[in-house]
Amino acid sequence: MKLLPNFLTLLRVALIPFLVFLLNDPTPLYQKIALGVFVFGALTDWLDGYLARKHHAVSDFGKLLDPVADKLIVMTVLVMLVGVSDSYGRSWVQPWIVVLILARETWVTGLRAFASSKGLVIPAGNLGKIKTFLQMFGIAFLICHGFKLFSFLGYRITADFFGNYLILLSIFFSYYAAADYTSKALEFD
Repeated sequence: MKLLPNFLTLLRVALIPFLVFLLNDPTPLYQKIALGVFVFGALTDWLDGYLARKHHAVSDFGKLLDPVADKLIVMTVLVMLVGVSDSYGRSWVQPWIVVLILARETWVTGLRAFASSKGLVIPAGNLGKIKTFLQMFGIAFLICHGFKLFSFLGYRITADFFGNYLILLSIFFSYYAAADYTSKALEFD
């Protein structure tokens, strides 16, 4: 049971090739399958943390690589969705959004590596967890690009409308959390 959380982290990374295949040319059927694969991956993120705490199986491997697995699955989907265009020729995800997220994630990974070189592990804080939650929900909606959720005042409200706003909100939290990680890392210097 103590190895199960780390197995779930590795499983999340193993889902990446399937997401690449499904989102390379996403038909409505592939979108639904990709959504299922992504949601499964997001649930394994929650489950591995829960099991690690419940069974006292928190490890340095998990503290370090669980956030990396999250970053990999998030960036995989976002990069793939930049390459997909709607009927107006617009990317499902704007490239600048991916650049902001990738820059932040690279920075925080560097900070964790720096702390690790000092023999310390900086686990994900509450702000980082909120960011991950918002990103996971936002990405789930983005995968469902074009799916009508409801109509409002004669306008068709689609899943990607909500997905984009959740991703923008996650960027706010992610940069705020990055500032917190930076201040913690500077304490070790």
